[in-house]
Amino acid sequence: MSIFSIGHTAQVHAHMAGVTHRWWNPFLKHTQNPQVVQQALLERILAYQAETTFGKKYRLSRLRGYHEFRLGVPIHTYEDFRPYLQAQEDTKELQLNHDQPVSYALTSGTTGKPKIIPILPHTNRTLQHYQLLSTYAQYQGISKIFHGKMLVLAGQVIEGYLESGTPYGSMSGLLASALPSVLQSSQILPETIHGITDYQQKYLYLAAWALSEPDLSVVATANPSTFIKLLEVGRRHFLQIVEQLGLNRKKTPDWVAPFPSVGKRRLRDLQAFIGHEEQLTVGALWPNLRAVVTWTGGNCGDVIPKLQSRLPEKTAIVEMGYLSSEFLGSLNVNVQTNQCVPTFHENFFEFVEQTDWDADRPNAITLEELQVGKRYYVLATTMNGLYRYFINDLIEVTGWFYQTPTIRFVQKGRGVTNLTGEKLYEFHVMDAVQGIQQAYQTTVDFYVMVADPQELQYTLYLEHPPLDFFAGYKLEQQMGKANVEFQAKRESGRLQPLRVVYLRPGTGDAYKTHALQQGQRDDQFKVVKLQYAKDCTFDFAPYVRS
Repeated sequence: MSIFSIGHTAQVHAHMAGVTHRWWNPFLKHTQNPQVVQQALLERILAYQAETTFGKKYRLSRLRGYHEFRLGVPIHTYEDFRPYLQAQEDTKELQLNHDQPVSYALTSGTTGKPKIIPILPHTNRTLQHYQLLSTYAQYQGISKIFHGKMLVLAGQVIEGYLESGTPYGSMSGLLASALPSVLQSSQILPETIHGITDYQQKYLYLAAWALSEPDLSVVATANPSTFIKLLEVGRRHFLQIVEQLGLNRKKTPDWVAPFPSVGKRRLRDLQAFIGHEEQLTVGALWPNLRAVVTWTGGNCGDVIPKLQSRLPEKTAIVEMGYLSSEFLGSLNVNVQTNQCVPTFHENFFEFVEQTDWDADRPNAITLEELQVGKRYYVLATTMNGLYRYFINDLIEVTGWFYQTPTIRFVQKGRGVTNLTGEKLYEFHVMDAVQGIQQAYQTTVDFYVMVADPQELQYTLYLEHPPLDFFAGYKLEQQMGKANVEFQAKRESGRLQPLRVVYLRPGTGDAYKTHALQQGQRDDQFKVVKLQYAKDCTFDFAPYVRS
């Protein structure tokens, strides 16, 4: 172990010892009575924002307790807040927030105009507090997780500026910058790499920096497909990257950002793999890698088996938590079992059971009323100006941590279609494809199901060699088991038979490139597995197998 590593490890231990008593133990105490914390937080939010234009409209200063809050303030979507945010930015008057935003988190979503989420002076302190608790849970749950270097794949803190001059950036970048200072020095990527807009070029840089560092102990990326893509690019362009590393130049004419220098021993180790790229495993390249911190829920869950197959047995996959640009929704308190509790100390939560919301009965309940095994839509009221905000996220209650429910993210965004009353959800499609993978003992890297209201038909686009004649029928069976309405509509003929269209290799990459060109950011990219035809702008036709 190097002198740097010994000193760094000692600093990490000292830092975490301080977190134990100042932050972690008080948080654990709160989990034993979260509803008291929630009630106090709601009162603080209402008092803090009472003198804003929004606060005066809904008379926040007069509301007492949750019952009056629920009756006095309706459920909102982001578009309800947009005029307040725009007016506040234009006039600098207190429209939605008691404080002026110092920046915004930009989220492109899947369609429509990007959202800007206010980052207030205290927001950065909130992010730092979140990272203190999150990294402490990782530290105590996984031995030596922070003994080496960190590969943090995130967006930029500042990506641009509004017309008013206020900066905007990515929430993942803000979270990365909020890591404890003792861990900041162990990040290996320079900030400039996150700003590279060319998708292919960016991954060459990421692969080069990752390959240059032999002592990675943790990788953090919101989307697991990002790390998988980095591994694939590193293997495909391994010779080119190692040759450039051997030049030991800061920048060559073909590189537009700082290129890593590499130690002589590491360079020799990499050169030994030339001609033997099949031996380029994660374990061989980074023998001390302890964890990959990433999303495991929603459609990211499809990628986890593929990621797991590439990792050594000792490398854990740690759930990053239910996070969004609007608010940080959950904290992983037990990384060995990936138990995540809602961030009840930072956001006031309400929930509407899925069946109630689907039946247009938005009967909101609070944290202590949640039931294990049920699925709920999330409403959040935050310190940065979101009130009873419907984010269209579906979560499932998985258990309890002391007196606090634990949750997992089920699906995000649109992800639900209804052609004839079947109300098909994205997780129905994901479960069905998972069943097909098990039945055929295969893996599917990329797929999208498209609903066509004109034809009353679903089409599954599948990047995979053709399966047998019964694959479509088996998929329908799987979806029928998960959704009885889908089965009934098929049996009655109201829905046409499911179509399966097989796609050539590389379609998933082409789909992602198209999405990035349409305005999505790499760090936020997700494949919406279930879409209406009108919302799917990608042309699958050139990629269909002949």
